[in-house]
Amino acid sequence: MEIKKVGVVGCGLMGSGITQVCAQSGYQVVISEVNDELLNKGLASINSFLTRSVKKGRISQEEKEATLARIKGTTNTKDFGDCDLVIEAVIENLDLKKKIFAELDKICPKHAILATNTSCLSIIDMATATARLGKVLGMHFFNPVPLMKLLEIVKTIATSDET
Repeated sequence: MEIKKVGVVGCGLMGSGITQVCAQSGYQVVISEVNDELLNKGLASINSFLTRSVKKGRISQEEKEATLARIKGTTNTKDFGDCDLVIEAVIENLDLKKKIFAELDKICPKHAILATNTSCLSIIDMATATARLGKVLGMHFFNPVPLMKLLEIVKTIATSDET
């Protein structure tokens, strides 16, 4: 399966970094947060990081603009309805993550992969909140995401090899 559009749940430090890296890699990205204030704070963080990168000569102004153009911020999780991959990056609270996974399972297309950025919670516990056990995995990004070229992929006992 080709991934064309990525969703990110959570616009904090990790979520905004994941969004930036995905957008810089050429993916269309939808990022959500629970309210406009937190969403705007996360989007401003991405813009600020990219501005510093331009000033340091790491990227061009055109690359910055192209990256920002690939990002859509939202407070409506229904905007994940056409994503091929959705990465959850909220606080380390299993009940909250399970609730998010259950909601994503209803919204996202059947082919979509659901991932969590958790570093310590049970991924299979999150997967059981969905009807797609084989399409759930861990994608543990390291902080600061835009600078750390490291991603740990974690399969569960139920994650399919295809995923």
